[in-house]
Amino acid sequence: MRLHVPPQPPPVTVGRRTVVPLIDAAGHVLPPERLLPGLPPADLERLLATDGMRAPMVVTGFAVLGAGTTILVDTCLGGDKRGKRGPFPGFTSRWMTTLAEAGVEPGSVDVVVTTHLHHDHVGWHTTDDLKPAFPRARHLLAEAEYEHFAAGRTRHAERIGECLLPVQEAGLLDLIAGAHRIDDGVRLLPAPGHSPGHLVVEITDGGRTAVIAGDLVHHPLQLLRPDVSSSLCEDPALAAESRRRVLDDLADRSGLFFATHLARSGTVRREGSGFVLDDPLR
Repeated sequence: MRLHVPPQPPPVTVGRRTVVPLIDAAGHVLPPERLLPGLPPADLERLLATDGMRAPMVVTGFAVLGAGTTILVDTCLGGDKRGKRGPFPGFTSRWMTTLAEAGVEPGSVDVVVTTHLHHDHVGWHTTDDLKPAFPRARHLLAEAEYEHFAAGRTRHAERIGECLLPVQEAGLLDLIAGAHRIDDGVRLLPAPGHSPGHLVVEITDGGRTAVIAGDLVHHPLQLLRPDVSSSLCEDPALAAESRRRVLDDLADRSGLFFATHLARSGTVRREGSGFVLDDPLR
């Protein structure tokens, strides 16, 4: 499997803030029949014929800029760690360069949000020599997610430890329980199921609402069929419940939806029993 870096999506304005998607990589990581095994083959083929459903999966982090706070949401794949190869041999992550091109320097970051502890969300928490990449940022993580990792129940635990433990040892890690407010316009909300402590980031500013949803959705097909969870979800039924709840709320508010593995964002609108993304107003 080959990964590549596609063109970066444009930033999106949410009141005084700007959400900047920062794609690290794209590729057909899992075929749809393996990613979405709960769908009968005939239904899967019919839905995949819908426009945009065969787009490659991306790995994206996000910068939330403005209102006096610089926030990062997830840090993608990361590089080699002390000579150990990264999770995709042959792929070199340039995400820190992409971040700099967006005008964000590591020392300017105030908060790093970890939606959950999977290796493609924490890779640049540390540099290649295992030092915190964002040395003055508070790193926020759900307590339930940390406990799951500490109990040895997380895949890729060694890689995640290389990315997380130096941050903890530097005194930069804050564990949170339940909802958590970063400032007057940004809060973290529990959305478990993909993992036990999975979080989403809600931004409300200037009459607009947006959610950076982590792995709430892995494939655009799940917007049309929010009842279908991916094979990567630890609790598929709970993941579907969280997905429906977040999308319903955004549809009620004409809110914006961003997700780690979707190549595009958009305004959530109901269509039949599911949802679609309309192009956001920039």
